[in-house]
Amino acid sequence: MTDVAAIAILVPVKDLTRAKTRLSPLLSLAERRELAWRLLQGVLEQIVAAAPPGPRVLVTSYPPAIATARGLGFAIIAERRQVSESASVDAASAQLQRDGSAGVLRIPLDLPHFAAGDLAPVLAAAADGAAAVLVPARDRLGTNALYRAPPTLFPSQFGPDSLRLHERAARAAAADVRVLPVPGFALDIDDPADVAELLRQARPCAALDYLRSLDIAARLERSSRAPA
Repeated sequence: MTDVAAIAILVPVKDLTRAKTRLSPLLSLAERRELAWRLLQGVLEQIVAAAPPGPRVLVTSYPPAIATARGLGFAIIAERRQVSESASVDAASAQLQRDGSAGVLRIPLDLPHFAAGDLAPVLAAAADGAAAVLVPARDRLGTNALYRAPPTLFPSQFGPDSLRLHERAARAAAADVRVLPVPGFALDIDDPADVAELLRQARPCAALDYLRSLDIAARLERSSRAPA
């Protein structure tokens, strides 16, 4: 059993001036930056609305994200340089463990449908004794939320096939691991296929409103007709 007040919520944020490069066939750099910013704001606001009892923490080197997160009551782990998301999450998790956190739940910034209630099942699994909770992406390949107790239980391995890699690492650590689908974590926005899925689902959210303002459906159609 883990006291949820000892669980830190961790959001890693890259430098958004170079955000979402896989969306470059659809969006300009300025548009990708604006989309990423809206996604980040939505995730941070929903975490605040969920009012988890433990620390809320941002790890980043991006000054605008630091200012916004501080205004929402997040603690900041400031990075001098960013190597990878996995490196950022693991370094921050190690620091949080030293500071007394029993567990760390990493949440990405790019979840358009994430809502305050989506935290509850993950924290409930942690409180029930799970040492690792893996929340899969819609393709069942990526890991869209990762909980570890202790926070350095095994290395994070975000990227292709991360769900399988994280589950294997958790089992190698003899951890009670649970793979827990949660609808609000399923869709993350990384590439044109994700944008098409966002349009198909048509669930109201800030990211969908912004992309529709850009006539993204027409851009997707033109992109699908472009020669490979």
